[in-house]
Amino acid sequence: MKQLSSIDIHFLTEELEDLKGSRVDKIYNQAKDEIYIQLYKSNIGKKLLRIIVGKAFFLVKEKSTSEEPSGFCMLLRKHLEGKFLDSITQLKPERIIEIYFCSKDDTKRLYLEFFGKGNVILCNENNIIIDALTHNKFKERSIFPKEKYIHPVMPCNIFNLGKNFGDLFKNSKKDKIVTSLAVELGLGGIYSEEVCILSGIDKSSEPKKITDSLIKKLAASIKKIIRHGTSPTLVYQNKEAIDVTPIGLKFYSDYEKNSFQNFSSALEHYYAKELKIIKDNPYAKKINELNRIIEEQRAAIKILENEEKELRKKGELIYENYQLINEVINELNKASKKYSWEEIKEKLKGHKVIKEVSSDCKVVVEL
Repeated sequence: MKQLSSIDIHFLTEELEDLKGSRVDKIYNQAKDEIYIQLYKSNIGKKLLRIIVGKAFFLVKEKSTSEEPSGFCMLLRKHLEGKFLDSITQLKPERIIEIYFCSKDDTKRLYLEFFGKGNVILCNENNIIIDALTHNKFKERSIFPKEKYIHPVMPCNIFNLGKNFGDLFKNSKKDKIVTSLAVELGLGGIYSEEVCILSGIDKSSEPKKITDSLIKKLAASIKKIIRHGTSPTLVYQNKEAIDVTPIGLKFYSDYEKNSFQNFSSALEHYYAKELKIIKDNPYAKKINELNRIIEEQRAAIKILENEEKELRKKGELIYENYQLINEVINELNKASKKYSWEEIKEKLKGHKVIKEVSSDCKVVVEL
């Protein structure tokens, strides 16, 4: 199931700016994981905002609600009905939306968190938690009534890349650049793939070995995605909807697609129709899981094939230059009996064949 990324939220909040100034008429819920906020604005009429906790939020034409409102729904009704939606913004670069409600003598903040299992948190004007859909205690923060609302902060902001962008890769704990972008930068899997494609960088490259020129390319590609004009798209694989994006992505260039007027309507179609088709099929879950495993295996095979080609190429080079390599090894063995590796490293500076000698006795030879 689609879960909004930071970039998705960026485009969606910009798209929903017309909701500013709307009055909250009524709030409904569907089970525990869905909330509907019915809004009214004189020049646009009624609008219905659907919140799927931890997954997505978008405008819909009709609601599906439980007969009885939950306790949390009643709390939201008490504090928000009759107020006006003053702003709807993203706490960049986090997957968090802040909706600011106000009246003549009162203000409230509603936070929607779209990471992990998600959460909906109601706060007063001073960001003190009134209540939350789910109470949690983390190392850095507590989500309980009367606690100050504190949100997690990514070390690097994709919407304002600075000098620390390069440090992210130098200090990375991941073995692939695509994983570092997805997890440590918070881009998510698909957008990380897209950044690698746009930058012309091998996604399997080790982050710590990325050069300054490649870092600039990565930054330029991220900025290009963020500044991209919207072209909402529903993506299909084997006639099944697998993703919905606010912009066209090269990563999905070979997939079947369906275009929409705006991102919100694309999300509405995805959740209202495409997922319903999947849910109505008793075998769909198993088929989806098998398809996912197949795709992962295909990707793994591709990686192994590339590694096999690279290793074969290295093996052939070693075979063709065996005599030269053997002479280098013999000479280094002799030198190591007289000199330290630091002295050997110094003496070999500028050598035609030996390009690098490390303190842990590793030697790089150019063939």
